[in-house]
Amino acid sequence: MNETNNKASQRGRPNRISREIIARAALDMGIQDATLMGVAKKLKVDRSSLYHYVKSRDDVIRLAAEIAVKDLQWQAPGDVSWREELIILTDSLWQLYAQHPGLAQVVQQAKVTPIEGIHAFSESVIRLQQKGFSLNDAVVSVDLLVDMVCDSFLGWWSTDIVEANGLLRKERLITLWQQQADLHPKRAEPINAMVAIMQAGSLQWWVNKRDLILDGIALRLDAAK
Repeated sequence: MNETNNKASQRGRPNRISREIIARAALDMGIQDATLMGVAKKLKVDRSSLYHYVKSRDDVIRLAAEIAVKDLQWQAPGDVSWREELIILTDSLWQLYAQHPGLAQVVQQAKVTPIEGIHAFSESVIRLQQKGFSLNDAVVSVDLLVDMVCDSFLGWWSTDIVEANGLLRKERLITLWQQQADLHPKRAEPINAMVAIMQAGSLQWWVNKRDLILDGIALRLDAAK
């Protein structure tokens, strides 16, 4: 009797894992570091148990990317300007990549294409059209800035890697640029300007790039009036 009840209780017990739980564990670990063995250890289950829900590590990464994009709070209030709309969108993406190490790499390499990202893209275009953009200008603007966020994030991320000598790659690059400024005084001003950008940090570097593109979009819109 007791054995029968125990078996019935076990059958009625909810699953400890699911596809979403597995994917969120991978996000918590960081996509770049997530392995099936690592996810299983984090969830305190056997690795073999994961295969009831996912096919492979690639399957986990695809699902993790989908969830990360779905959770992204990128939509601006309806009454903001087109410029504020794009700032909120792109800054949200930058924070998304910062929050989930490895996500920018798999997106850039087209290893994953989140369906939620496709719908977010189309909605962003529609919102710009409602603010006076032509379809073509809206598509190009969103595509340009979304690509630029990913490329810029990865460019900065690559400078934060610790090299064999124990120093950040960024430190080596800054020293190299400073040396060239000293060796070539006539070119020192633009070289030192780039050094200042590297020293200012990733956020300011991104804001400078983003605002230059937005200023160009504004000029195009004015010319079309």
